[in-house]
Amino acid sequence: MSERQQMRGRCNRIMSTLLIAIDDGHGSDTAGKRTPYFNDGSIMKENEFNSATAAHLKKALERCNFKTLFVAPEETDTPLNKRITRANNADADFYISIHANAFGNSWNNAEGIETYIYNMADVLTRRAAELIQTELIQATGAIDRGVKENPELYVLNSTKMTAALVECGFMTNRAEAARLRTAEYRSICAEAICKGICKYFNMPYIPEPTACSLIKIVVDGTEHIIDGLEVTDSDGNITNFAKIRSLAHLLGYDVNSVGAMPVLTKKFLTKK
Repeated sequence: MSERQQMRGRCNRIMSTLLIAIDDGHGSDTAGKRTPYFNDGSIMKENEFNSATAAHLKKALERCNFKTLFVAPEETDTPLNKRITRANNADADFYISIHANAFGNSWNNAEGIETYIYNMADVLTRRAAELIQTELIQATGAIDRGVKENPELYVLNSTKMTAALVECGFMTNRAEAARLRTAEYRSICAEAICKGICKYFNMPYIPEPTACSLIKIVVDGTEHIIDGLEVTDSDGNITNFAKIRSLAHLLGYDVNSVGAMPVLTKKFLTKK
């Protein structure tokens, strides 16, 4: 990896120019794209999984310094040609379409995760799909159904950029459908897809920061305990970061914001 790529992948650098088009397959009103009825009489529409996973993927990719484009931001089922036109016109670098699979309309034992591309002979696209598929299997423990070719899929045969379609589990399998309904599984899938895309573009994967209860900091020779964040970098090293607000208050500043930019103003004590 070049020095430029390493620098570009760090969270304190400007965002990459790489644009990822994200497609949450189908829409909330798409007929037939749902699970069979669960025992309590409820169902899950496929787009419930697709849209939630896509939203998490957007955050994950932006955290890893990609730019993103939702090609189907509407609640209704956006026509495929509109999705593709948006990605092509934006000159996206990669197109990822997120789906949940189905075999028939009733509960059965079909299971696993698979990834589709237009042509297996396309070495670069196949590599991208294999990286994403590997990350999904490692993260979920699902049956590996592999990378497959399907030149009939419009999102694969009409995109100008590298494109892949992931099927993250079967809605017609009771166990997998139950997982597809959970926020945890959707998050796991999104992060796995993000890792695969990062590897394909040789970009460092930046994990989600996790809250750290308290950290120690020394200011002017005096030790203080304040709120902080625990962050794991791309090499697996854990680093503690002080929260701007906690540190500012310790130093006598008020904190406001303009957009996402913190604005620190020194507090002035009035004389009695």
